Amino acid sequence: MRQALAAMVMVAVVARVMRTVGMPVLSRYVVDGTSMEPAFRAGDRVLVSRLAFRRRAPRAGEVVVLRDPERRGHVLLKRIAKAPDAAVPVAAHLYVLGDNTAESRDSRAFGTVHRDEIIGKAWLKY
Repeated sequence: MRQALAAMVMVAVVARVMRTVGMPVLSRYVVDGTSMEPAFRAGDRVLVSRLAFRRRAPRAGEVVVLRDPERRGHVLLKRIAKAPDAAVPVAAHLYVLGDNTAESRDSRAFGTVHRDEIIGKAWLKY
């Protein structure tokens, strides 16, 4: 428990410093809705790494925050369901799904999302 608290404090300090110098590395979000249950529930807080995909493409199974393709100014928390093979240098379009498919608005409704719409990888739930 003590190590987890120390890690969270360190992450918060690093994020604040990076934001101060104009380099937002981490972002915080609050889960709203049931589309990612049981892994993420409404009210959970998520720390998102904005640098996770700078050197590599998102992989199937990773949870990401992305810009909502249908609602400007909103974001979604989804899991990458399909991504191009690792042999493809740039994964341009990704298929995303919510874990709770009965309650999720995802690629089944709006199609694939462009990699540029991915804000970052869900790194820590707290």
